[in-house]
Amino acid sequence: MRLIPILLLLLALPACSPDPQAPAPASEPQAVAEPEPEAPAEVLPGVEVLVRDYGDQLAGLRVAILTNPTGVTRELVSTIDAVRGIPGVEVVRLFSPEHGLRGQHYAGDKVNENRDPVSGLPVMSLYGATRRPTPEMLEGLDVVLYDIQDVGHRTYTFVSSLTYLMEACEEAGVAVWVLDRPDPTGGHIVGGPMIDEDLLSFIGVHPVPQVYGMTPGEWARMIRAERTPGIDLRVIPMDGWRRGMTFGETGWIWVPTSQHIPQWTSSYFYAMTGTIGELGKVSVGVGTPTPFELIGQEWLDGVEFARRLNARDLPGVIFRPVSYAPRYALGTGKMLHGVQIHISDYHAVESARVLGALIAELAQIAPDKDLFADFLREDGSPSGFLKAIGQRDIAEKLAANEVPPALLNPDSEAFRAFLQRREAYLLYP
Repeated sequence: MRLIPILLLLLALPACSPDPQAPAPASEPQAVAEPEPEAPAEVLPGVEVLVRDYGDQLAGLRVAILTNPTGVTRELVSTIDAVRGIPGVEVVRLFSPEHGLRGQHYAGDKVNENRDPVSGLPVMSLYGATRRPTPEMLEGLDVVLYDIQDVGHRTYTFVSSLTYLMEACEEAGVAVWVLDRPDPTGGHIVGGPMIDEDLLSFIGVHPVPQVYGMTPGEWARMIRAERTPGIDLRVIPMDGWRRGMTFGETGWIWVPTSQHIPQWTSSYFYAMTGTIGELGKVSVGVGTPTPFELIGQEWLDGVEFARRLNARDLPGVIFRPVSYAPRYALGTGKMLHGVQIHISDYHAVESARVLGALIAELAQIAPDKDLFADFLREDGSPSGFLKAIGQRDIAEKLAANEVPPALLNPDSEAFRAFLQRREAYLLYP
């Protein structure tokens, strides 16, 4: 209340006029209006392009959908509901991949689903009794829509399900439409070991590098050309996405692709450490709030490990010493020491190079731990690590604590051939 009389007094004082004899004040720098940052182009997922442009072409067809929680519009409307809302479209059944239709199952768990509790539609699991659609599953269908967000890594099984779906649909004469989504890491970086033909499996279904730099639609174009030339395939492309655009730059909300890929950035870390996790001997952060961002064990010296890794001067990444105790999975309740991986530049980092550096340093820093010795199971079959790394010669050298050049530099004839093959299947500049 005391401020009011003072303010009134100040308002009543005459304005001060500048002294005509005083020197002119120096010119003050003027604020220059900075240009408004360019708004990111609107990016539409394939499902929205389908509803906008192609819905009438589905009218009258008997439709199935292979999807999971990531199959949504930008407003998080399920693809199942979006397609069922198209006039004249009949969705008769659903297919589910690893982790289940609604994403409720843990990695590797067999999924036995019969009916979707939300839509009421029958569900055929492709990660239970069979991973390949049977003729009975496809009977009476005209087209199967595929809409699943991927992470762009060879060992992630969603593109394996897409591949098996395409093979089964080619035999059954059923069309496949892929509703495209981004490679979350931009689709512009390719790296990591190729895979030996005899090591192809559900966690490495086609001869590509670990990081192949393609969207699901581009993957499907590759499979049609190289495995299923007779299939009736249509890719419904995204609108507005360009190569090099990360998921974070789309403006979309990230729906976890599985329990341990909680953020879009987890796609980078999965490519850096997921293969190491297959060893079952070193923690990769599963059981902590930062899955795949950590590497640790009780016997590791985190400070030295971080120093050695940072000395490699890998682009876009920094390693920090940490200690942590996982709440579940490997190392539960134990204090582990190691590093946390931090990304400083999402456009420059090459996850496959980081994986190679981590493996190389583990082989050199702990030769007595025999981390890579058991790349074959007791029955002689390949271990999960061998199938994930993809090359026997790499695994054999690591078992002898040698660091093969192919681990750090995948510039092989097969890798160069893939780069040439890949160019023919890309859809986005």
